[in-house]
Amino acid sequence: MNKVLFKEEQQFRQWWQIVVVLGTGVLAVTSFVYTLYQQNVKGIQVGNSPAPDWVMIVALIVVCVSVWSFFAMKLEVRITRDGIYYRFFPVIIREKYISREEILRFEIRKYRAKLEYGGRGVRYGFMHKWGKGYSVSGNIGLQLYLNGGKKILFGTQRSQAIVYAMDEMMKR
Repeated sequence: MNKVLFKEEQQFRQWWQIVVVLGTGVLAVTSFVYTLYQQNVKGIQVGNSPAPDWVMIVALIVVCVSVWSFFAMKLEVRITRDGIYYRFFPVIIREKYISREEILRFEIRKYRAKLEYGGRGVRYGFMHKWGKGYSVSGNIGLQLYLNGGKKILFGTQRSQAIVYAMDEMMKR
């Protein structure tokens, strides 16, 4: 069995993000439900040119799926003796793998999510200078330099533990 040297799961849980997502979601759902109720139960037209019911229902489903996606979103990083396994559910459903042999070197570095990657989530760095980034919060990340010039950054809240795990993995 391949021993797990490091495991970290991160989710978007900053209070202001929750307020924005829930506030927007509740406002949108309330508006759609109110409009559907007014038009179908009470027979009162809402607006000068109301959308058909199917459009309102599709919009309602999209909002609900978006709110669910925000709360389900999770960055998972696992380091074993043979490599790094990661996924960013539900954006990346199946776990991806980077073998130890693909990694030329690594470093822990400070990064600026907005300036270098255009924000959080699964992002490409500005002008691809920093490669692909997987970030949820904070400003410390594991920067990997791979064969072929590819670069990947994983944001972490546990920089010392991830360095220890990477050192252990790379020793072999």
